[in-house]
Amino acid sequence: MKSRYLLGFFVLLFSFLVSMETLVLADNNISAEEAKRLKVFLKRRLGTNLPQDAKIEVKGYEKSPIAGFKKGTFVVESSRGSGEASFLISQDGRYIIFGEPVNTQEFENTGVAGMKKGEISLGRQSVPILISSDGKFLILGELIDSTVNPLEETMSKISLNDVPVKGDKNAKVTIVEYSDFQCPFCKRATDMLPQIMEQYKGKVKLVYKQFPLPSHPWAKDAAVASVCAYKQGNEKFWKFHDLVFEKQKEITVENSKDKFRAFAQQIGLDTKKFEQCVNSKEASERVEGEIREGMSVGVNSTPTFIVNGMTVRGATPEGLKAAIEASLSGNI
Repeated sequence: MKSRYLLGFFVLLFSFLVSMETLVLADNNISAEEAKRLKVFLKRRLGTNLPQDAKIEVKGYEKSPIAGFKKGTFVVESSRGSGEASFLISQDGRYIIFGEPVNTQEFENTGVAGMKKGEISLGRQSVPILISSDGKFLILGELIDSTVNPLEETMSKISLNDVPVKGDKNAKVTIVEYSDFQCPFCKRATDMLPQIMEQYKGKVKLVYKQFPLPSHPWAKDAAVASVCAYKQGNEKFWKFHDLVFEKQKEITVENSKDKFRAFAQQIGLDTKKFEQCVNSKEASERVEGEIREGMSVGVNSTPTFIVNGMTVRGATPEGLKAAIEASLSGNI
């Protein structure tokens, strides 16, 4: 399971680095000569995968808590999106480690003798790690109580209050979809879901959650706009949702806000309230909260479905139906 966290981090990290074209220095602690060497190294490492429009800025190039290493952050901006990746570099500039140092003195007791727990940040993910009380052994993973139903535990982390929903609210099966409006596979999922909802009518309900990916430049704006559509009614949300996916290929970074305003008007929203909401901190914070919630249950790609606690990744009707059938059978 945790290998997916690591994989997700390195995919994210390399999507940042492959966007590099120029290296902008934010701190004089790194010399021009060293910066040039690092730039050449990264270009050689990543080869022909470099697009033309992105920039990487180095921030916080300073002494780290680990002897023999300095620390910094690559801040990447490109048409594909933006993000950050922390790193350590040896004093002689030879060795680089992507990630952040962890102070094991701050680890918490687990309740199990000889074991403490903590987290490290890798890209958008917080990865749990365990360390022996004597500090000799480190485990990438988490302590799991085998007496607890993992499906119920997953669902307990997901808020089902005040959310966009389709289907019978009292249905036995709850499908929570973490989605990205700019994601082509999410468009495929949107096309397949009506048939599944009809096939299991009265037995399932669908809840929509925001999970815009950093590699999709207008996805978060779409997420915020859909939250604001939802503020004016559940049905308004689904009309806005359907329009964005229907027109997905027509939307660009440059025209996205105009498109969303037009969609709001087309479905009969109060456009003044819509604009106020889009520009509010509250709507953006709601999107960020749902991203954090998704990560807490292992979401790192879109679309991801949580079916009564079971994870189904991708727009796969067979996988979704299998999870629904398993839930309906009562054998899990």
